[in-house]
Amino acid sequence: MYNTNKTSTMLAYAIKRAGLILGLGVVATAYTQSALASCSYTIDNEWSSGFVATVTIKNDTSAAINGWNVGWQYTTNRSAGGWNANFSGSNPYSASNLGWNANIPVGQSVSFGIQGNKNGGSAERPTISGTACNGATSSVASSSVRSSVVSSSLRPSSSSVSSVVSSVRSSSSVASSTSSVANACPSQQSNAFQTYAPKIPVAVQAEDFDPAGYSDSSTTNEGGAYRTDTAVDIKSITGGNAVGWMINGEWLEYTIYVETEGDYDVTIRSGAVGDGRTLKISQCSTTLIESFAVPNVSTWGEFKTWSAGKVHLAPGYQKIRVTVGSTDYLDLDWIYIGTYTGTIDPKSSSSSSVSSSSVRSSSSSASGKKFVGNITTGGQVRSDFSRYWNQITGENEGKWGSVEGTRDVYNWAPVDRIYAYARQNNIPVKAHTFIWGAQYPTWINNLSASETAAEIEEWIHDYCTRYPDTKYIDVVNEAVAGHQPAAYAQKAYGNNWIQKVFQLARQYCPNSILILNDYNNIRWQHNEFIALAKAQGNYIDAVGLQSHELKGMSASDVKTAIDNIWNQVGKPIYISEYDIGDSNDQVQLQNFQAHFPVFWNHPHVEGITIWGYVNGRTWIDGSGLMTDSGAQRPAMSWLMNYIGK
Repeated sequence: MYNTNKTSTMLAYAIKRAGLILGLGVVATAYTQSALASCSYTIDNEWSSGFVATVTIKNDTSAAINGWNVGWQYTTNRSAGGWNANFSGSNPYSASNLGWNANIPVGQSVSFGIQGNKNGGSAERPTISGTACNGATSSVASSSVRSSVVSSSLRPSSSSVSSVVSSVRSSSSVASSTSSVANACPSQQSNAFQTYAPKIPVAVQAEDFDPAGYSDSSTTNEGGAYRTDTAVDIKSITGGNAVGWMINGEWLEYTIYVETEGDYDVTIRSGAVGDGRTLKISQCSTTLIESFAVPNVSTWGEFKTWSAGKVHLAPGYQKIRVTVGSTDYLDLDWIYIGTYTGTIDPKSSSSSSVSSSSVRSSSSSASGKKFVGNITTGGQVRSDFSRYWNQITGENEGKWGSVEGTRDVYNWAPVDRIYAYARQNNIPVKAHTFIWGAQYPTWINNLSASETAAEIEEWIHDYCTRYPDTKYIDVVNEAVAGHQPAAYAQKAYGNNWIQKVFQLARQYCPNSILILNDYNNIRWQHNEFIALAKAQGNYIDAVGLQSHELKGMSASDVKTAIDNIWNQVGKPIYISEYDIGDSNDQVQLQNFQAHFPVFWNHPHVEGITIWGYVNGRTWIDGSGLMTDSGAQRPAMSWLMNYIGK
């Protein structure tokens, strides 16, 4: 059976990405008169008394910009603050770089935000001046602005547009182990298996091909081990599944997310009894890696890890195709795209092979796919944080009640510090949390349903506009009945309030992984959580399993619970809040030794966030892992050794 769902033309997609075809109403658009460098001022949102704007500095010169300072002046409007810059003045105003955004490489841009008061007028669009702007540039806007617009993260810079358009126009059929252009075969998250496009670096399991992304000569799934509604032959192997009996011309497609344009390794786990089997990697009509050999193994079901070459990929959602060469019969376990640090098998049929299960259990840690993160300490990011952890969550700083305790008055400073640290140290941030039935602003209880709905949307929009690079979001927290569901959100949207909140998060934070997070669903309300998560369908990207009360639970019971959630919900899993509260060092150590390997080695757990690490400064007594001066408890020493820190 041949299933050849094709994407629409890449050029049209590139234009849409550029924001030239938005279909979202009239939005403010900035144009610059400068032919070298450009500074633009764009209104992101406007309401009766105020506005939010973005200033973008794009380096169109021939040399990097190292440090910048720009200025502007209003007639009636006044600035009430901003983010991602150092601000000074009181009309005229000036803004200069922070440490992490001082350098602007050629063709790249930086942006900072402004929140202001209109003072009875309309939202103005002043001229931005400064040496980074090559003197002065004008911002010419459309005649009207919607009262609520799409966040700035939906408006790609001209540099990203040009890279996509140029790659579309210059796609080549010339085969090379490393392509010379940013290859683009645009896709979207909804095309991916289970509507989840994994971000590289990642090992994509062969059986997780896009629903419409395959061509198979058979009419049924002859392996029958998985996805029996397709014609792709999936068979059971040690530790999971693989695509088997692949023959000449059959292909599989995978939608992935590329955050940063660049060169990436392609590594495969495959096997064939006999020589001459080959695979090819392509995007749309462009061959990226031509005819690389599949490892020769002694028996079917044996696999080897093989380097296929390198590819150069454009940013965004991209579709990758794997096609079988002229010689029939091979098995494919997984394809890794990223910087591979695992073991590559020698190119010899006599070489020993690593079992598929061992690769699956270790591939996350080896590839860096799986993070081990933690939270802020007493509202601050400790200077030693990145020594131990590679993902950060604000314990309380990002909760709605902390940010907007007074209506329309935002306290962004603590959250800004988290993002500044994360950017400086190149670690992802998880927002915690958009909507929760606790720690929300109490003033919302006095609003009507329509007013509440408007405030929820404004909150999500403003967060996403300010932090468009947010990697993960606990969109809804503890919604299982009996926990702390958000009654105010139900008042605003009715019984489908969870789906509505996720729709808003998708609209305004389109590149974030959206998580349904809940309390101790490994042990308590397990079935209730599964039912709730399944009811949300494709509105959610992943599930978060808080893990505060697992002390004394066996490793096998923890694994069984996680397996059950995966098997029934089918969404990537994040261990969101793990801790073991006990003053007895050995009790804490034994629990870490039982539970953490389950998380680390589970193929569907994408990351682990531990909930605090400093004694006396954690939510649960006795859950700290080290003293304030850095002396480690046994569990911390064991953990750091286990993950190779």
